[in-house]
Amino acid sequence: MGMSGRIEHLSGDLFFDDNLDIFINRELESFTLSQHTHDFVEICFVGEGCGYHYIEDRVIPVKQGDLFVIPVGTSHVFRPSSPRQDKMLVIYNCIFNGRLLDGWKSYLQEDCYTYNAIYNPNGLAQPWLHIQDKYDTFQAIVQAMYSEYLKRNTGFETVLTVQLIQMLVMLQRFELQNDAEPVPARMLDDVVHFIKSNYTQNITVQHVADYFFLSASHFQRLFKKSTGLSFTQYLQNVRVQKCCELLKATDIPIYQIANQVGYQDMKFFHALFRKKTGVTPRQYRQNFQELEEGAMSF
Repeated sequence: MGMSGRIEHLSGDLFFDDNLDIFINRELESFTLSQHTHDFVEICFVGEGCGYHYIEDRVIPVKQGDLFVIPVGTSHVFRPSSPRQDKMLVIYNCIFNGRLLDGWKSYLQEDCYTYNAIYNPNGLAQPWLHIQDKYDTFQAIVQAMYSEYLKRNTGFETVLTVQLIQMLVMLQRFELQNDAEPVPARMLDDVVHFIKSNYTQNITVQHVADYFFLSASHFQRLFKKSTGLSFTQYLQNVRVQKCCELLKATDIPIYQIANQVGYQDMKFFHALFRKKTGVTPRQYRQNFQELEEGAMSF
């Protein structure tokens, strides 16, 4: 029941069929291959270095600890950040036929991405799963699998299958925990700092989600659970607050202030400012100046 023939992988190296349904390798990525698809499920773990993962029409920055589940038919390729030898990108790849796990379906939950990546890839809203292994949970499993595959001691196929099941169960646990919990306090602080440092730019939910290695939809859910606001609402509040500070402290023309905080559409900016403060930017500045003059007269 192994994979028939031989399988060409990212770097052009070949896996030869040993009547197995699971293979592990360690690849030093380069620029030699174009984006491609597979007819097997692949779990990719970034073991060293940094670079980019091209998946479908997306480009995702990656670094040590990133893990991806790539279902059958998803187009992707890894590339280092530079052709220079000191800019390496090392990926551990675990590839397997979905039928390997047919007898283990009861250990996986049907409402989780991990299950559907194997058994129902066409029903996925996003054709990959991306997580950050912050506590080295998956690194230990991946390295143990790679060692087992290289040594090929008696019964190694069984050990690899058990280790793969362990990885998939831990992935499901990661999914369920992240869906149930709000953004951790430290991460929320990092997100807020990122927004306040980049609010003048044309940042989107996708930009922030990529920066923190989350899917956009997952980031949106977590952020709203933690703050009570959508990302857009929070960003607008930050920008309007900065506008208020500039209107009070400077004589900069209003259109320039709008441009400085990230708004080029003046009609939208005026409508938003009035919605948030109850007055127009000009009225806000005049009201503050009148208060200042009144305070000085006493």
